[in-house]
Order: sequence, then C-alpha cells, then structure tokens
Amino acid sequence: MSENFPDQISPINFARNGKSIQQTLAIREFERACSMLANESGNLTVKLLFTLDESNLPILSGSLEATLQLNCQRCMEPMDITIESPFNMALIVKEAEEETLPEEYEALLVDEKTFSLRDFIEDELILAIPVIANHAADQCGATQFLQDATELPSKERENPFQVLEQLKK
Repeated sequence: MSENFPDQISPINFARNGKSIQQTLAIREFERACSMLANESGNLTVKLLFTLDESNLPILSGSLEATLQLNCQRCMEPMDITIESPFNMALIVKEAEEETLPEEYEALLVDEKTFSLRDFIEDELILAIPVIANHAADQCGATQFLQDATELPSKERENPFQVLEQLKK
C-alpha cells in the first residue's frame, strides 16, 4: 500500500474528527481484484470522507474511480472498462443498529478500534467490476462468428401427424 495511505484506522474516531482521504493507488496493490482483471496496470483514485450526520451517526462516503482492463467474454481480448463507484455508508458497531438506519445509508459493520481501509477499498472495487464484460458489437473481434437470426437457414419441420391426414381421406 502507498506509504502515506493509512491501512488500519479507528473509523469512529475518523468520523468524529471529519477526516478525509484522497489518493491514487496502484491497481496491482489489490491482489484479489487483480485476479479478475486482464492485467494489473492502472491506478485507482480513492476519495473517502468520514463525517457525522445531523443525528451524530458516523458516516463513510466517497467513491472509487479507475480504468481497468478486463477480458471481453465474446472474443477474449483485453478491453478497457471505466468504473465510478460512489458509496454512502453508516458505520455501525452492532448488527442491531442496522434496523434503525435511514434508508439513504448502507450499513457497514466495523470494529470501533480497528478497520482495514485496504480491505474495504478492495471489497468495493471487486463489487464495482462487471461480472461480464463485452466490447460493443461493432468493436468485438467475435462478431464475424455471430449470425443474425435472419441469416439462419429456416428448415421446415415435418409434421408427424401428416400421415394421419392421408388415412382420413
């Protein structure tokens, strides 16, 4: 992880003090996320803001932005995908607190004293990566192998009851 990027923090204290973090990190620093990518090049821009809302609820809001290389699932060639993943989370220390949260917040269960920013960022990055990536049809190398439904030969199926029609006569 980058030298001046904190990994272990006290999230509730960060929220009480109104801390913010904005940093660019190398994608290769996130091992689990890299296993889903075509290559490990590129950077991830992280913007985090720890605050207390009007009801004194600790909040973590921010966004992740990156251009990643994934393999197109049609032609298997690398392609660039730009992700922008905003989040707005209420930091809770007990699961029971989730039921009382306002709807605009997603719950994030944290330990009051230690919280791994690196793991949180990597989890959010993994959630932002599309499950299936495809080039646009006009840019994909596999389009030459795709057939339009109108080009498919139409083969009339033989009706198995046609024989009965002849017996009826």
